[in-house]
Amino acid sequence: GGIMMWLLAGLWHMLIMSAYYATATPEGVAREEPMMQFIVIGYLVLGLLMAYIYPKGYAGGAPLTEGVKFGVAIGLLWVLPHGLVMYGVHQIGTGALLVVDSLWHVAEQGAGGAVIGLIYSRMATPEPATTEA
Repeated sequence: GGIMMWLLAGLWHMLIMSAYYATATPEGVAREEPMMQFIVIGYLVLGLLMAYIYPKGYAGGAPLTEGVKFGVAIGLLWVLPHGLVMYGVHQIGTGALLVVDSLWHVAEQGAGGAVIGLIYSRMATPEPATTEA
């Protein structure tokens, strides 16, 4: 899940929306070169925490749907409150940037949750017993 989210984040921030983020983020806020090791560690920690929490609330249902719903909830719980607080404290961009970034993370964590849900369903399903003669 963490790897999926990291890959999607790279596509979104560095390819698809790079021009938007460059203009929406005030000068001097972003690093010249991202410290990729911390970004990777952050996504791995997020993926591990999501994988740890997911089975505690899983009550059945289609793994893909349940995983997406879980990931969307994590995206809302993690990014939106943090973004609102940071927007209130720092001059880090516009309200539109807050909305775009929050919506993106809801989708990104939704995809990560889908991966976690699918993997969990395969690991939690016991293999049928075989009888050997």
